[in-house]
Amino acid sequence: MPLDHLLAAVPGWFNVTGTTATEIFGSTSIRFDDIVGVIEVDLRVHEDDGVIAVQEQVPGTRFPGTCHERHLQSDKHFCIGFNAGYGIVSFDHGVVWWGLLKHFLRLQRVAERTRQWPPQQEVAHGSAGPHQLAALDAAKELGIANEYMAMLAGETAWFSDPDLKIDAAGILGDGSLPCPVGCATHGILVPRSECCRSHAVAKLVIEEKLRREKVESYYSFARMLGEECCGTMLTCGLKDSTQCATPSRSTHSAPNSPR
Repeated sequence: MPLDHLLAAVPGWFNVTGTTATEIFGSTSIRFDDIVGVIEVDLRVHEDDGVIAVQEQVPGTRFPGTCHERHLQSDKHFCIGFNAGYGIVSFDHGVVWWGLLKHFLRLQRVAERTRQWPPQQEVAHGSAGPHQLAALDAAKELGIANEYMAMLAGETAWFSDPDLKIDAAGILGDGSLPCPVGCATHGILVPRSECCRSHAVAKLVIEEKLRREKVESYYSFARMLGEECCGTMLTCGLKDSTQCATPSRSTHSAPNSPR
């Protein structure tokens, strides 16, 4: 069982305080080498139909109960990585899972301090995630992965223009405009209609558009559930950046934060 592999691989920073057939209870004590600080949080790790999930023992005690910008999900569980709870069938898989959890908790500290989640450390929520990974693959093929990551961090980019069109042949609309990825003949940019990497360009534009649509659908559903911005992050899909600019004075910005 996956839970057995996790128990066999329990790291030194996690103190097990109790177990059942489907659960592990315990507390973290993660120290930082460069500064004084400890991440202490009581966790419940549990298995359901072969899938591992983790959450606070009492959700909302140390972190917000739900904050999608911090990957604290609607069901009060942590999202520690894309499909992280699946396929844990060995001791090594257990080691990797604990490593993902530790990294996630360190990123929570970053989020508390900076009120941002590093874009290079996340995959878009819900069904938007596979589209982000596909778009990033296309960006890497085009040699513009850094530009794609900068776009995720808030910078503008040609491939995120919502008005871009792809025709039936997989070519960018406005084909007479210069190729956006630098295809050239004798040092002169060719028109879009003659792009030498049109397949990757189309994939990037299409997948990025789908990513954005899926993210918006994700937050629309969260609004339907009555979820509200917790106020701990600079921007939030549940409210605009101005409304989320002032942190809430709740237990989530707690005095237990590592210093």
